[in-house]
Amino acid sequence: MLIIRPGGMGDLICADIALEELGLDSRHFTWLIEGRSKPWAEYRKLPHLCYDVDPWKTLKHVWNRYSLVINTEQYFGLTEAYALLALTISGRIASFTTNRGASWSGVVVSYDWRDEHETLAFARLFAQALERPHTEKPRSYRTRHYPSSGPPLVLIAGRQSPSRHLSLETWTTLIAKWHHERPFFIGAAPEDAEFADQLTHRFVKVAQRFEGSFSELCEQIARSEEILTMDGGALHIASFFGVPTLTLFTSGRDRKWLPLGQHSRILRRNDLPCQPCTKFGQVPPCPYQYACCLQLEKVMPIDIVLAEVQ
Repeated sequence: MLIIRPGGMGDLICADIALEELGLDSRHFTWLIEGRSKPWAEYRKLPHLCYDVDPWKTLKHVWNRYSLVINTEQYFGLTEAYALLALTISGRIASFTTNRGASWSGVVVSYDWRDEHETLAFARLFAQALERPHTEKPRSYRTRHYPSSGPPLVLIAGRQSPSRHLSLETWTTLIAKWHHERPFFIGAAPEDAEFADQLTHRFVKVAQRFEGSFSELCEQIARSEEILTMDGGALHIASFFGVPTLTLFTSGRDRKWLPLGQHSRILRRNDLPCQPCTKFGQVPPCPYQYACCLQLEKVMPIDIVLAEVQ
């Protein structure tokens, strides 16, 4: 069985969560993913191929090999071409109705791009593709995989995207209102390391830089007391392990990507008619100069407006 999961790491983690909650082992499937999701696949020991790393070698490996292909891509139809090439003559493809190539699939499952949490959509797709009984139910919290034994952790990532480019002053203000004198770590994606260093210097007495490998970071997240991060991959890692998370949303759809650890909270502006603006995970060109991420701390003081995720 082959699962096609293009896109960022967050989607792959959400698919992993969905399979786990269906009582299935993600390692019993072959995954066709993008190279940027490879760290999670390696950490979880998922059998995988990256179609954008060596396309011809990947195509040769999957050609006419799988009796069931589950295409989890929500919109772009090119993934359906890969699904057809990987399929045996008598095999089946399962996909979402919103995929542009869905007419080639034998199993087609509805998809809500606006509000339904992504893990629920994936669970429905997997259950129907695998012909497993599945009862639709509201998204609930996930219990922790491990007891809390580490300090809180701030994770910086995604600043290359204009919709997630919060300033040093904004991060400083948010962290100052969040940490309550608790010692904490600050971690970052490699491209945001310099920014994380600057942020650490703002909190010399209580903050330390975390600079371990991706696997070490995952282990740190799993045991952290709490996570503070932007909507993105780090949020989903914390959700996988059931860790409480304060997540900052700007243009993203918080209902689709809510953190799943118990006592998690979200922070986002609610005074902009254009927010959230994403559709199928894509952020369109912004005519408002990304007002969603400007002066966030002034619009929503963190100690006043925070509410637990319902």
